[in-house]
Amino acid sequence: MSELRRDRITGSWVIVAPQRGLRPRMKSGSERAQKRLHFDPACPFCPGNEAQLPGIIAEIKMQDAPGWRARVVPNKFPAVQIDSETPVADGHHQARPGKGLHEVIIESPWHDAELASMSATELIAVVGVYRERLRTLLDHTDSAAAILFRNYGQDAGASLVHPHAQIIALDVVPQHVAAISEWAKRYHSDYGRCPLCEELGIECESGARIVDENAHFVALVPFAAQHPFELCLVPKRHQTSFTELEEIPAFAGLLGRVLIRLKASLGDPPYNFVVESAPRKEITALHWHWRLRLVPDVVTWGGFELGSGLPINPSSPEDNARLLREIDPGS
Repeated sequence: MSELRRDRITGSWVIVAPQRGLRPRMKSGSERAQKRLHFDPACPFCPGNEAQLPGIIAEIKMQDAPGWRARVVPNKFPAVQIDSETPVADGHHQARPGKGLHEVIIESPWHDAELASMSATELIAVVGVYRERLRTLLDHTDSAAAILFRNYGQDAGASLVHPHAQIIALDVVPQHVAAISEWAKRYHSDYGRCPLCEELGIECESGARIVDENAHFVALVPFAAQHPFELCLVPKRHQTSFTELEEIPAFAGLLGRVLIRLKASLGDPPYNFVVESAPRKEITALHWHWRLRLVPDVVTWGGFELGSGLPINPSSPEDNARLLREIDPGS
């Protein structure tokens, strides 16, 4: 039977209809059918191609060649710019400068590297860079909010195969972030509790949607997951912002294990992940609790979703969690 489920964290509704697909139909990514190169002379992110970069903001050094483990660079084709000019007004529509900062985090020197197969040392370095760049961009005087995200695979929006993530800082709070904040603020005002803390307690007690966990973090399929095999990584301790992350090895280890489970289950699907974290002015707000939301790109939304804004998830969150939980990610 179909169900309408409400997300306790955002207040949004989703239709869960497992009968619409016993297993999600994966898209085929053309780049995964090609042989992956350890070094690509045409890739601007590969060592030795620094002339193709607009600059280097920061690096994590290592003794072995090429001398760096992770690197931060400005986006050569930024979505926003700090010196963006005021748009020409036409007298009928509202517009404002696209002002902000856009950075790329190159997660490895090697073109064929993947987060799912990185060593613990490599993953810890990557997560550490995530946190530090988010801190830095949120500290910028013109930043109201910053979004850390990763697109993996051409079908998920990645224009380059080389492993990388991105951060965009804006001088406004995006509508989706503002909506999450407003919902959580009302919930905290009405019940005196953080909605994600309460949800985490319910999920841990049930266990039906828990995929993996350690002493500090839980990976789970949300009760009202909008997509098949959607996952959230959540700190057990209440933390408002990803900038507060202290247990980097524990988080990096859980992220790696989840990606291994996902790859083994779905055959290396394209995916997006985003860190949902407090905007700058709410970085100490009690109603905020950050999480990393990971969405495999395994189904295409159709006309109903477009017209209603109501997602249909053609799979069962409980079955998705069980399948992922049963996969051994190794030590």
